[in-house]
Amino acid sequence: MINYKAVIALFIAGYFLTGCNRPVEVRYRITVEVNDRGTIRSGSSVWSFALAKSLLPLANKYDSRFRGEAVAVKIPGRGTLFALVNPDATYPENLFGDRRRPKVNPRRFPDRIEDLSHIKRMNGASAKLDCVNPAWIGIRCPKLVRFRDINDPRTIEVVNPNNVSDFFGNGVYLRQVIVEITDDPVTTGIEQLLPNFTQETGFDIWYKNLPFGDPRQVSKNNFIAGVSQ
Repeated sequence: MINYKAVIALFIAGYFLTGCNRPVEVRYRITVEVNDRGTIRSGSSVWSFALAKSLLPLANKYDSRFRGEAVAVKIPGRGTLFALVNPDATYPENLFGDRRRPKVNPRRFPDRIEDLSHIKRMNGASAKLDCVNPAWIGIRCPKLVRFRDINDPRTIEVVNPNNVSDFFGNGVYLRQVIVEITDDPVTTGIEQLLPNFTQETGFDIWYKNLPFGDPRQVSKNNFIAGVSQ
């Protein structure tokens, strides 16, 4: 009698061992610049997006994995602006790949794997995100937040990119957000800049009591995704 489970297991093992489903990883640096009364303050973080074809593509044609940490911009005497991780943004494809090309033009590559492989070789290529007056539908800028008290996660506030001065004082505004293809390692270490999100601070109860859809529904997972601390 044929052991179908064993056959499937061998097929899966062989599929990965032969490299047939080797993922393509693209790393890219997110840099946020703020004009602080004439002085440019900036912070950056390298994010990673990896894509592979699904072994059993019943629901999705591809499997993806995101790794990255939030960007922190320190504004002396006024606090820290954080740009949260955005795993769903797929910035490399939207900014540098076939997705940015008009549908009337033929695609350069037959699938996303080959497209990402091409983008990976574009080391140093960069593009700006228009966060103040977004013109490209589907390319969302990272969500911006700050803490009124950096020791209390319940004091989080969502920062409007059009009115950063409302949160950091007159003369402070968002200058630009840049996405750059890189081969640098994924950034780590943001946790030391964050408040304590554990039960001792009362964050869990506070978070659960927020109204549905409240923009302050931000947890530690919005600052760190797929990165070991």
